[in-house]
Amino acid sequence: MLLLIFPVLVAGFVACHIHPIHSYKLHRYEGQYLYLKSAELGVKCFAMASVAAVAGHYWLPDSISVGGETFDLTLSAFLASAMKVLGFDSAEATKIAWFFLLSASTFLSSGIIKCWGHLSLRYRFGTWDAKIFVIGEILEDSPLDYLLFKLSLEKDKQVMLTMDDRKVYVGKVINLGEPSETSGMDQDISIIPLMSGYRNKDTLKVEFTTDYDEVEADIYLSLRQDSIVSATEFNFAAYQKWNPPQISPTPSQPVSDCQVTGG
Repeated sequence: MLLLIFPVLVAGFVACHIHPIHSYKLHRYEGQYLYLKSAELGVKCFAMASVAAVAGHYWLPDSISVGGETFDLTLSAFLASAMKVLGFDSAEATKIAWFFLLSASTFLSSGIIKCWGHLSLRYRFGTWDAKIFVIGEILEDSPLDYLLFKLSLEKDKQVMLTMDDRKVYVGKVINLGEPSETSGMDQDISIIPLMSGYRNKDTLKVEFTTDYDEVEADIYLSLRQDSIVSATEFNFAAYQKWNPPQISPTPSQPVSDCQVTGG
């Protein structure tokens, strides 16, 4: 019985990797919690495998005939016979045969858990491609992640990002980092920049210096999310209201007074 602990834990870990929800949360399962989560799913796999094995042993016929050919369905007896050839006695051979059957069925059950996860998501969200909804629910506990995620879904929404070096970018979020086994989505983000500048070190007002629309090329920018100090949706109407166009400079008016700044 102790030998079954290993396939149970491995099957549970495999289920974590292929499950449509747990696979996005693996980076949160650390230390003992990862073992417990693997054990939880592994026990579920083992329970399904045990029910299937017992049901097949008692309810399936010993053989089936198809087109005049007879196929033996007593797999446990076949494996036990093979173990006897290797020198095991009858009782030990039967135990080993059932160990292999239960181990294989436990691994196969991880696929059933995956299918059940997809079915539950299909029932909840009405689509088989529910990845975007799963990620949205996971990111709800992080205001920054959730804001970037929501803005990445809106075609006409722009985000203004202030970095830890006072650099400021305005653009469209096109990609968030995919979660892995050790890290979540809060890694790098990619944007199509619209304009950029910096915050004045004294007033902290934004002074835009680069307009990327002037360049006839597709520019993509990757930023480290842990370098982002603040993020907000960029509203052009509000920006124009708070920063009306300045009057053209005259000989008596310094050129510096005509800088375009924003809050």
